[in-house]
Amino acid sequence: MPGARILGAMAVAVGVIVLGGTIWMAARGGPPPVSLPVTAEPVAARILSVNVTSDEILLAVAPERLIGLSVVADDPDSSNVVREAAMVPGRVSGDLEQILMLAPDLVVIGAHNADVARQAEDLGMRVFRIQGFESIDWIASLIRTLGAAAGASDRAERIVAEMANRIEAVRVRVAGRARPRVLLYSESGWVGGGRTTLDDVIRAAGGVNVAAELGITGWRKVSPEQIVMADPEVILLRDARRWESGFRGALLADPAFQSVSALRDGRVYGVPARLLVTSSQHIADTVEAIARLLHPELFRESAA
Repeated sequence: MPGARILGAMAVAVGVIVLGGTIWMAARGGPPPVSLPVTAEPVAARILSVNVTSDEILLAVAPERLIGLSVVADDPDSSNVVREAAMVPGRVSGDLEQILMLAPDLVVIGAHNADVARQAEDLGMRVFRIQGFESIDWIASLIRTLGAAAGASDRAERIVAEMANRIEAVRVRVAGRARPRVLLYSESGWVGGGRTTLDDVIRAAGGVNVAAELGITGWRKVSPEQIVMADPEVILLRDARRWESGFRGALLADPAFQSVSALRDGRVYGVPARLLVTSSQHIADTVEAIARLLHPELFRESAA
């Protein structure tokens, strides 16, 4: 068996934050994302995806090469490809024995499964570790990298182009409008500041990220008092079946928050959780969904 070989690695230090059962990853510095060279590697015929991000990308780029997906692919709170995932029978949860049984020639795995990735590499398996999650450009880079690994670069480029065109169409539509100050707020107190995909999304959707205004980089926990002082005009909450149950009602009823503009003006919105955790081409759905909440007057026609 050949020595362990890594298809590529994003040269970014990664922080992992657990929020209500899902993993949010925020870059903590490092160079901007780049497309990694993969042409020297043979095209992978049997790809195993052990991460919901690669599930979403590879189901669009090279579904015919997939032999298995992560267990998260079937979770409607975390996955944007529940229906598409039905075409691929295998499921893995990051267990090394499961991976070995499927005999992939490429394993795509998240940085939070670093120990499993190292073990797989030690056994001579070809592994690509997903790292980063800091920008829309990074997502485009990842789509191209996985497309090249699967011998589907043309398809990957089409997906990147469609994603970019949809996001640009939103930017054009909201250009020149007043930009509301927006905060994505978690029951556990985490907010996303600069150098996060969320910051890119809010700006593309025609808003100002309040957490970035506060000087926060990456993800950080803030106090209710800081939220009240920041006075966001819009608050976004994750809408999921099991996460943050009852949080919206508790927030709206909390006397401490009654002076916040978002509550006074009725601008506390739930966003499907799967859109807020995605790091695939589905980020275009996220931009569109948030833009409709921030600028409903611009989207009445398309919603009709």
